[in-house]
Amino acid sequence: MKFGINKNLRMGLIIVLIIAIAVISFFLYREVKYPRFEEQNVPVYSYNNKASVGFAVYFKPNELYETESMDKEQIYLTEFVDRIKANFNYEFSADRDASINGSYDIIAKAQGYTTDLNGNIKIIWEKDFTLVPEKNFTINRKVFSLNESVDIKLADYNAFVARIIEASNVNSQASLNVIMNIRLQGDTDYGPVEEAVTPSLTIPLNSPTIEISGNREIEQPGAIEETRQVQLPVNRNRAILYGIIIGVLGIIACFLIFFTEGILRDQYEKTLKQIFKKYGDRFVALNSEIVVRGGNIVAVKSIDDLVRISDELGKPIIYKYSSNYREINKFHVIDENKIYMLDLSDLIEDKKPDEAVADSSK
Repeated sequence: MKFGINKNLRMGLIIVLIIAIAVISFFLYREVKYPRFEEQNVPVYSYNNKASVGFAVYFKPNELYETESMDKEQIYLTEFVDRIKANFNYEFSADRDASINGSYDIIAKAQGYTTDLNGNIKIIWEKDFTLVPEKNFTINRKVFSLNESVDIKLADYNAFVARIIEASNVNSQASLNVIMNIRLQGDTDYGPVEEAVTPSLTIPLNSPTIEISGNREIEQPGAIEETRQVQLPVNRNRAILYGIIIGVLGIIACFLIFFTEGILRDQYEKTLKQIFKKYGDRFVALNSEIVVRGGNIVAVKSIDDLVRISDELGKPIIYKYSSNYREINKFHVIDENKIYMLDLSDLIEDKKPDEAVADSSK
């Protein structure tokens, strides 16, 4: 069973659907076949700096601590501490070989400071002591490491602070920062590398107790990047959406092609509707037949002519009403001696509907 639909409407819908399917199919093809690109910074040489500081506290002979040394993070009594051993470790790793120059030194920075009401530290004085003078090294492989240990005689630095306080008459707080300054600098095949890594220990001075802290663990990655045109993956959501739209439109098109048939609109019906649309308010419908006896019947060429005659005579245009539109075929204007009649059957013969309505204007 096929559903009837206006032939022109059916053909128009099928053409529109075919064009829409073709356009969306083109978008789908372009989405899959021609991927998009965007500029991205891509690492061509990646590396990582990793540094750490360990320590061990060595004691003077005393009755409190039973071991020679301890490496726990806790509070120690300054009077029982002989020295502190700091162990610095540094490791450089990269994803490929390169030649990079580097250097390092270890210093002990004694500082006198005070704190304001907000807890901010303000340095009053400071002095650097060289523990390990500058040493150079070269990195020419993917992984490079170095280790260095220093001994810190706590009593020597406390004595130094005591002398500064006595000489300056400023009884400030004090600390000792043991710092390893690691510097990398070099030109690789991929670009320049410049890094600075500074692991450290912080030891309170001029204090009856000490608790060691500092920047003891550092992991500092880096990379040399270049800008490249990177291909973006296919937008799956967009491709799926295009596919769904094509499928739905295809189903509708198949339904129109295989399950509907075009029906030409009745030319008589079109003409009648156009006449009533233009002049319907001028017509008078009768339920009975219009009987013509011996009258002089004058055939009128067009509906426009009949309307003009109606206007000149001041008579209405009458017709016999019927629920079957094909039986509404004659329109009359009745004068005393003449009957002017328009027969639609003659009017639309071999004419298009628009010509029938507008015939009088030619």
